[in-house]
Amino acid sequence: MTKGLFIILLVGLVAACAPRGEIDHVPRAVAGAVDLRRVFVATNRNLAPEGDLELVRHDFGAARSRELRYGWADVSIPPTHEEGEIEWPGGAKPDPARHFVTRDGAPYPGKREFLDGLTSASQPGRKDVVLFVHGFNVRNAEAVYRVAQVAHDFDAKIPIVLYSWASAGRVRGYVYDRDSVMFSRDGLAQVLRDLASEGWRVTLVAHSMGAQLTMEALRQASIAGDEKSINALRGVALISPDIDEDVFVQQALKIEPFPEPFLVLVSKMDSALSVSAWLTGKPWRLGSIQDKTRLAGLPIKIVDLSNFRGGDRRKHITALTAPEAIKVLYRMERELARQ
Repeated sequence: MTKGLFIILLVGLVAACAPRGEIDHVPRAVAGAVDLRRVFVATNRNLAPEGDLELVRHDFGAARSRELRYGWADVSIPPTHEEGEIEWPGGAKPDPARHFVTRDGAPYPGKREFLDGLTSASQPGRKDVVLFVHGFNVRNAEAVYRVAQVAHDFDAKIPIVLYSWASAGRVRGYVYDRDSVMFSRDGLAQVLRDLASEGWRVTLVAHSMGAQLTMEALRQASIAGDEKSINALRGVALISPDIDEDVFVQQALKIEPFPEPFLVLVSKMDSALSVSAWLTGKPWRLGSIQDKTRLAGLPIKIVDLSNFRGGDRRKHITALTAPEAIKVLYRMERELARQ
């Protein structure tokens, strides 16, 4: 890789990941927090080399694992929290009055305990869950805290599961992450299958390269005849999907029954996807598509966030960071919940 290309990548693709985040364990942090959000985690990441089985004290790393692991983390939200932001400590001492910190967390011994934990966190008689799939260049801690931020800002009433796939968590890991998408699709399909078998209704939300992973998992489930997993979906939302639109159409045509509602959130202002498109020699990616007629005939709804102000500077995660967009999507989610 040339120095010039690396600089372009560094400027364009670090969108959702600065500053780099780590899990800060502050017991009894809830005393200084305005909210406490439990994040459920299913991951195919190996523990970081210095780690052990304590989820909040030692984080999962970038190395891929053939087996799924499960855990949970309670993340406290500070009273000074601004909508769309993650208040990282940075170099300061973690302070629950000012920062996102983790109060507690642990691995589950296995899948059964993970599923039982979801049931315990749900309202009696309701089995709705959000499954969130993060994107490129994301560390596990960053994904966990993003889910907590989303749960708080959207006032989620149902549990959220993070599928934390083995991203390298670094800008120069783009090819590694593309390969990890293919490696991780079996794991995501398994999580969907497990939720469906327990009667959960799943809202599937994926960001950036996680949208490629999501489409691959859904395509795979459909080809395998796993209609139960597809029918368990109460909706799908792809946020700034880093997918070639031709590939997306081919993937979508293989998914039967096609889940509805199916939202694709796009922005022509997304500079991270502009770099990704340049790397592939195309004028845009699905998440920055300008000729929407190329998706004609598919039962999808395109939500254009190009003109929404605020949020991350590179407009790559506007849906979850721009207060104006959050309010619009909040209303859409509430309409879906009433169906």
